[in-house]
Amino acid sequence: MTEETNPLLNRSGSQIALIELNRPGNANRIQPDDLQELERLLDECEADPQVHVLIITGRGEYFSAGYDLRALMSARGVDEKESVGRDSAFEHFANRLENTRLITIAALNGPVLGGATDFALACDLRLGVEGMYMQMPAARIGLPLYAGALQRYVSCLGLNHAKRLVFMAEKLPATEMLAIGFLNELLPADAVLERAFAMAKEIALMPAKPLAAMKQTLNASALGEGCAPAQRAALIDAYDPALIAERIKDAKRQRQAR
Repeated sequence: MTEETNPLLNRSGSQIALIELNRPGNANRIQPDDLQELERLLDECEADPQVHVLIITGRGEYFSAGYDLRALMSARGVDEKESVGRDSAFEHFANRLENTRLITIAALNGPVLGGATDFALACDLRLGVEGMYMQMPAARIGLPLYAGALQRYVSCLGLNHAKRLVFMAEKLPATEMLAIGFLNELLPADAVLERAFAMAKEIALMPAKPLAAMKQTLNASALGEGCAPAQRAALIDAYDPALIAERIKDAKRQRQAR
């Protein structure tokens, strides 16, 4: 029997971190304890100034089937406030994932369902595998999806696609996920993690602070707030003429060496 545990953190070199959802026998459904561990792992990655890129994937055939509704129903039957807190914990981690200074890559190794679709949309880049699908079944069971997820559906996919996916609760195949922008790339199953690491290595070569400032502004731009004073201040703070000059010199030296 496959042992199922909380998410795992692995490091590839000093600048890239990998978080793996680790309940393959249960389609990587998210448990309440998993949310606490995901928060802790993200804290650990953010606290290390060497880490620039975070990859998130799942073990087994699924990326994730979302929040384990058995835990949700069990909590509602016992303590309504505790249940609401767990719902908030799910949204809180997705929000943190969207707003972390790290550049995030979702290596979607299989189907992505329910709240896990929001985890994926909270990442900066999303890679998928042939034969996968996504589905948001919340409306079908009468569960109001939390506001952060609905906002990301609109900001990432557009209002029309968001309404279709939420109201119809239909399975969307990988080719359509690519077509509507849910996926940046579609790959064979045995190539998705390799591609994620290749992208991460390219990103890790770039100065982290300007990337983080531009990420912050791009995310704010999706909500019509890209020119707000806070975004301008972040970009100005990330401007380093000496760094730019040195990077230009390095690029010139590399061209000459080639």
